[in-house]
Amino acid sequence: MIARADNVSSSRPESDPLARFRDIVIAAAFKSVPGQYFNEARRQFTEQDGGVTVLYELTIPEAGSWEEFRDKTFPLLAKYLYAQGLNPEYPRSVVITAFYRDKCYFIEATKFFAAFKEIEGLNSQAFHFRVLQWLHS
Repeated sequence: MIARADNVSSSRPESDPLARFRDIVIAAAFKSVPGQYFNEARRQFTEQDGGVTVLYELTIPEAGSWEEFRDKTFPLLAKYLYAQGLNPEYPRSVVITAFYRDKCYFIEATKFFAAFKEIEGLNSQAFHFRVLQWLHS
């Protein structure tokens, strides 16, 4: 029951940053599964990977503000990665499992953060300072 990620069009206007972020993440996902098969997909993924990759689970809301999602999600993610001995700016061997509606999308963390930088309009240097803020807040 594992499928390639599919495109899910948002019903929100193009100006909604949360909807744009969600669309970018879904388009960049390398795998999607129905939510009820997540545990099986996670087990298969870690078996194939040999347990090398860190998986981080989160939910992308259908509604709400980008600012609220951003401020609740990214500082915790950065702190978690740092606590795991990983650099949040270059999170290699990290996969985000993002639940949206009834599906779970697997996306490389580097692409997840790239979507963040695109929505926020940040270059690498500005992102570096944002990560520092997250880690020290």
